[in-house]
Amino acid sequence: MLIVTDPSAAAQITVQNSLEKHWETQVFVHPLLGKKNLVTLEGKEWKMWRGIFNPGFASGHLMSLVSGMVSDTVCFTEILSDYAAGGAVFELEEAATRLTVDIIGSVVLDTSLKAQTSENALLKAFRDQLQWMPLSNDMNLFRRYNPRKWFVYRANTKIMNRYLDKLLEQRFADRRQEEKANTKRSKPIIDLALDMYLKETGQSSASTLPQQFKQSAVDQFKTFLFAGHDTTSSTACYIIHLLSKHPAVLEKACKEHDEVYGPDTTKAAEAITNDPWSLNRLPYSMAVLKEVLRLFPPVSSVRRGDPNVPIHFDGKEYPTDGFMVWPVSYAMHHRPELWPNAEEFIPERFLAKEGDPLFPPKGAWRPFEYGPRNCIGQELAYIELKIFMVLVLRDFDIRPAYEERDKLDGKDRSGLTVNGDRAYQILIATAKPVLGYPARVTKRQKY
Repeated sequence: MLIVTDPSAAAQITVQNSLEKHWETQVFVHPLLGKKNLVTLEGKEWKMWRGIFNPGFASGHLMSLVSGMVSDTVCFTEILSDYAAGGAVFELEEAATRLTVDIIGSVVLDTSLKAQTSENALLKAFRDQLQWMPLSNDMNLFRRYNPRKWFVYRANTKIMNRYLDKLLEQRFADRRQEEKANTKRSKPIIDLALDMYLKETGQSSASTLPQQFKQSAVDQFKTFLFAGHDTTSSTACYIIHLLSKHPAVLEKACKEHDEVYGPDTTKAAEAITNDPWSLNRLPYSMAVLKEVLRLFPPVSSVRRGDPNVPIHFDGKEYPTDGFMVWPVSYAMHHRPELWPNAEEFIPERFLAKEGDPLFPPKGAWRPFEYGPRNCIGQELAYIELKIFMVLVLRDFDIRPAYEERDKLDGKDRSGLTVNGDRAYQILIATAKPVLGYPARVTKRQKY
């Protein structure tokens, strides 16, 4: 393995030359996402499907879908209110995951998955599949090579594909009715993707959902579900965690929300719905979000070395051929040579002007990676998380409850910390807060 922790070196394999994803990535994600997912596709096929789905994830189009995201987040705040009334310890990551799953259903398929308020067959099968996925550091050979997992994979894949097949056919039928009625409304991402597919394949329209498109759409939906399930929800937890430890930053973010949406928090959801572009008037909140992603990046990718693509660094040439090449965002985000006071939470880094010591070095911040294989859903993540911050931070005081969780489990985990922090990241497909971030919530009287 060739580990890359320098931004300029990372740019050589992701931007100047985009190395293909390593075959180990396929081994991991194919049972979960299928073989047509955007994570592992390469070459012309990847370029085609990325181009088909790009328009739906453009910032301008996503703003037209904000009302659904707001509705799902309001549901999340109602669930937090119930937890506050009951006073019990709960897993914040679980609640945030169900929120992001509902948002994915809303923006991609214009459907309510109701993951926050009921059990969902798609989510259940998806999570069961995750539990059987091999972990890179798992040395238990029986667990890694248990023959039963292939039967589980097949069963869960059938459940997920049938569920999504039905949703896609229903959305296609609804689309046809809307076209006949000349209904003017915001299109979900899948509609724009179908429009692009028909254009790419030289078709003006379709009376039935094209099979090739449907097969790809099933795998892409699982990919988007995976991204929201494992990255956006994790980042929401770390927003809460870091702001609970830095009340001055929390107060500053809340004051920004007051300035943009007014001090009456009950009107914020309606204000965002009426003016989605107002989310772009939250520079400090965006800086907080970026600093959270710097300290706790949820993912990174591994590439396959190429005989024609060496890395040049510090006057030397390093061949990549035969190597798994890993640009490690976590390492780059924590290097003191790149980030003054690297372990400190300083959102002002992302408001600093060029020339300021805090100004982020070029290419050093890469939670969504750079180059053509960057994350297609990063704009969606920004929008989701800013809505989350506006609707949650001023109304709720959420605190970690690791000690209480230890007592409930009858275990002493007090010595298990990273940099003195109980809420360290563990690898469950992607980096997530340990124990699902046990928390306790109360209604905030005043920030």
